[in-house]
This record gives sequence, structure tokens and C-alpha cells, in this order.
Amino acid sequence: MHGSDEMTAMAPERILRAALRVIHVAAYTTRNWTLRSDVTRKQINDLWDAVHEIPALVCRWRDGAETELLMYLDEYDNKWPDPRLRVIYEDELRRNSTGQ
Repeated sequence: MHGSDEMTAMAPERILRAALRVIHVAAYTTRNWTLRSDVTRKQINDLWDAVHEIPALVCRWRDGAETELLMYLDEYDNKWPDPRLRVIYEDELRRNSTGQ
């Protein structure tokens, strides 16, 4: 471990599922964008800049971690029209809250 042998808390399962959904959408969206010429490298870079910290963040969950996660999603959403990362995350949270 990095500097400590303490176990860090994982995010709650419903948050893990929502975060994984965002990563999944980012992955297949990027794959699909490689077949198009109208998507800029800047947009792809911004998308992965927004999501690359999510795996580490959900593995070291703490007070304020969800606020940090939402900040990353919002930064991308404020620059680009799609995919709507926060909507994807919140929709998946709702789905996991209702057991659907």
C-alpha cells in the first residue's frame, strides 16, 4: 500500500455500481468516437480527465469523496454536451436505490 498498511474504505455498493456505469459509458463512447472524425482529441482527453480518478477514489472512500466525484463529472459536463456523466451517475444511483 502507499505509505500505510491501514485498510481504506470502499465506496458503498450503489455508488460503486454508479461509478462503474460512468466508466463503462466513457469506455464505449471513446471506442465509438475512434470511428468518427468529428470528435476532437480535446474532448476525449477531457472525458478521461474526468473519469480517470474514479477507480482510485471509490477504493479510498471517505467523507467528501462523493462531492469530489461529482466535481469531476461536472467539470466535463460543463464543457461538453455528451455523454452527460452526472446524469448517468445519478440515474444509476436511482436504479440501485430502487432495486431495478
